[in-house]
Amino acid sequence: MSSFIYTLVIITVVLSYLTMGVYYLWISLIAFFPKIQRWKELPYDEEMDIHFFMVIPCLNEEAVIANTVGSVLEADMKNLRLIVMDDDSRDKTVAVLEEAFGDIMLSLDDGSPFLPEYSDRKLILVKRKLPNAQKGKGQSLNAAYRLVGEIIELEGLKPSKCVMGVIDADTYVRRRVFERTAVIMHAERNVGMVQARIRIGTHTRDYLLPLGQDIEFFMYLSNMQNVREYTGTVSAAGNGQFNRFSAIDPEMPWTDCLLEDYDFSLRLLLKGWRTRLLQDDRVYQQGVLTYRRFVRQRSRWCQGGLQCMSYWGLIKNSPYISSYGKVELVFFMLLPFITMLAVFNQIISWFVIMYYLFTDQSIIFELMAPFSTGQLAAVLIIISSIIYLPGVIYGLAYRKDTKESLLVCLLAGFFQPIYNAFQVPAVIMAIWRQAIGKRSWIKTARYKEDNQTNGTPIRLALATDVSPVAVAAAVTSPAIIANNKPQLLLNANRNAGRHADSNADRNAVRHADRKHKCTQCRNFRTFVDDHILCGKKGPVIPGISCRKYTRQAS
Repeated sequence: MSSFIYTLVIITVVLSYLTMGVYYLWISLIAFFPKIQRWKELPYDEEMDIHFFMVIPCLNEEAVIANTVGSVLEADMKNLRLIVMDDDSRDKTVAVLEEAFGDIMLSLDDGSPFLPEYSDRKLILVKRKLPNAQKGKGQSLNAAYRLVGEIIELEGLKPSKCVMGVIDADTYVRRRVFERTAVIMHAERNVGMVQARIRIGTHTRDYLLPLGQDIEFFMYLSNMQNVREYTGTVSAAGNGQFNRFSAIDPEMPWTDCLLEDYDFSLRLLLKGWRTRLLQDDRVYQQGVLTYRRFVRQRSRWCQGGLQCMSYWGLIKNSPYISSYGKVELVFFMLLPFITMLAVFNQIISWFVIMYYLFTDQSIIFELMAPFSTGQLAAVLIIISSIIYLPGVIYGLAYRKDTKESLLVCLLAGFFQPIYNAFQVPAVIMAIWRQAIGKRSWIKTARYKEDNQTNGTPIRLALATDVSPVAVAAAVTSPAIIANNKPQLLLNANRNAGRHADSNADRNAVRHADRKHKCTQCRNFRTFVDDHILCGKKGPVIPGISCRKYTRQAS
C-alpha cells in the first residue's frame, strides 16, 4: 500500500508541475512578443464616414448606467448613436435614464418601427418585456441588431461603413477608442471586428481581488490578444467590441452561448473575416469585489468556453485560420482544464505528503539526506521561480504601465498563483452546469460608486438651463460654451478620474479645478497664464482645443 501511495504522489507531483509548467511557460513567452498596433501612423479623419451604433445591454443597472451613457455622449463622435437595450429590469434602470436623459432620449418598445422623424435622435432606449426579455445577452444583442439594420436601411447607409459596437453598462470609454476603430475599419475592409483592451476602473481596483482582475485583463489577456495578432485570431471580449455590420451573420447574429463574444469572433474567423486589437486604447469597467460573485462570473465564462468546443471540427478544417491560429484557439479552450488539473494534482500530492509527515511515515528526509543544504535550497528556488516569477514579472510590468505602488505590484505578483487557484471552483461549477444541462445566464453584479453623482456629467450641465438637445449634441456655440464650460469640464474630468490609468492620474483628477485632462494627449495640464500647457489640439468640448481653455474654476 505504501509503495502505491508513493507512486501516486510521484505521479501527481509530476503531472502538477508539467501542467503548471506548460501554463507558466506560455504566459511567460507571450510577454516577449513585440506589440502590434495597426495603422498607428494613420490619423483619424471625419471624412472616413464610419457610422457607430453603440449598444449597451441592460438588466438591473441603475447603479452605473447613467455614467456610462454620459461617457459615450461626451465623446461627441460624428455619426454615433447610442442604443440602450433594457431587458425588463426590475430596478430603477429605466427611471434613472429617463431622469437623466428624458429630454433627449427616444424611448421605443422592442419591435416598434423606427420612423424617419426619429433620425435626429442620438440616444435610444429600447424596452424589452417578458417573456421575450431576460434570455441572455445574445438575445438582447439580436434585438439591437434588428433595430440597427432597420435604421441603416431607412437612412440608406452602407452596412460596410457601419459599426455595431458593444459595451457593458459599467463602462467608461474615451473618444480616441472610436477614432482608432474608425481608422482600422476604414483602412482594412476585410476586418470584421476590432477589440479594445480592457481595464478595471480605480473605484473597484483598490481591492485585492479586482486588482488581480486588472492585472489579468491588462497584462495576461492583453499579451494573449497581442499574440493573436500574429496568429490572426484576436477574439472579442464583449466589452469594447466593435463589429462591422456587414460582417455580422444576419441569420444568427449572436447565439445563446454563455461566452457569446468568443463564439461571435470564432464564427467571424471561420467565415474569413480578420479581427484586430486596439493595442494603445482601452475601455474601463468595474471589477468583481466578492469571491462568490467572482466564481459565478468565471463559471459562466468557462461554461461558454465548453460550449465553443463544438467548433473544433470547423476550426480544424477551416481554410481561413492558420495552423498557429488553430493551435492557439484550441489551447485557449483547454486552459481551464489545464489549470484545474494542475491544482487538483497539487492538492492531492501535498495532502498525502503532509499526512505522511505528521504520522512519521515519510521517507522525504531519507531521500533528501544525500543532498547538501545548498543543493536543496537551489531546487526550492527553482521550483518557487517556476511558480512565482511569472506573476512577479507581470506585476512589475503592470507597475511600469500604471505607476501603481511597487509594494502593491509585488504582492499582487506573488498572489497570482493563488488567484489562478481561485478559479478552479468556477471550472468545476461550469463542468457541472454543462453536464446537467443548465444554461441560465449568470449576471455580473454592479456597484454604485461612492463619488458618483445622482445624474451624469451632461445632466449636471443642465443646471444652467441649457437645452438638453444642445448639450447632447455638444453644440459649439460660443455662448453655450461660455456658460457651461466650467461645469461640463469639471464633471467630465471627475468621471474620467474614476477610471484613471493609475493612482497618480486619479489624484490629479481630484484637483479638477486646477488641472484638466486633454482628450488628445491624455495628460493632465496645469494652468499657466490662464491657459493649459498642451502642444496638441484635442477637443474636450467640440470646437475648443485644450490649449485654448481659459481658467474658469476658482
